[in-house]
Amino acid sequence: MQQISLYDALYSQWAVRHFSDRPVSDEAVQTILDAAIRAPNGGNRQLWRFLVIRNAETKRRLGQWYSDSWTHMIDNMTPEERATQPYRSGGDLGNGMAKVPVLMLVCVEHPNGPPATAHISRGASIYPAVQNLMLAAEALGLGTVITTLHTRFEKEIKEYLGMPANSETAALIPLGYPAEDVRRVRTRRFPVADVTFYDRWGHKKAS
Repeated sequence: MQQISLYDALYSQWAVRHFSDRPVSDEAVQTILDAAIRAPNGGNRQLWRFLVIRNAETKRRLGQWYSDSWTHMIDNMTPEERATQPYRSGGDLGNGMAKVPVLMLVCVEHPNGPPATAHISRGASIYPAVQNLMLAAEALGLGTVITTLHTRFEKEIKEYLGMPANSETAALIPLGYPAEDVRRVRTRRFPVADVTFYDRWGHKKAS
């Protein structure tokens, strides 16, 4: 499998919501997951769990839950917000999820049961693995997009997939080769200088 450098992957990574029907090999999936489990995590407890979903009916059901959540979300947005590119194509993703070659459901399994309330530190031990997964996919020429809208139906999804009570989902990541008619859009980010302070909040580096 041809691969690109880490920095090439960092700067070229983009959100893909339209996929071709070109199959994704088991070898590629294994390579991507092996990169995911190299991520830092609290206490090296490695509580991540990965569900690799290829079954068309399972993908269709997840797509329906995603679509229902997407519709609920945009119903509460302004017309200007709905017109932005990510939200324009979000509906297409849900409707086409059954045809995405692979869905990666990234989960966390808590030994003593899930925390009663969400806390930002919980993500510190799972989202680095998600980013590793997505960068590895980019390096192999595969497209991904991180989604969490499915969590509105967390209870139903866990029951449908036979997940234990002490587990929770963290991200649903469609994985596949980008559709041929999809135009690559370079990610736009604020300059580092606009989002960085030194020593104290609001203190910019002297020029």
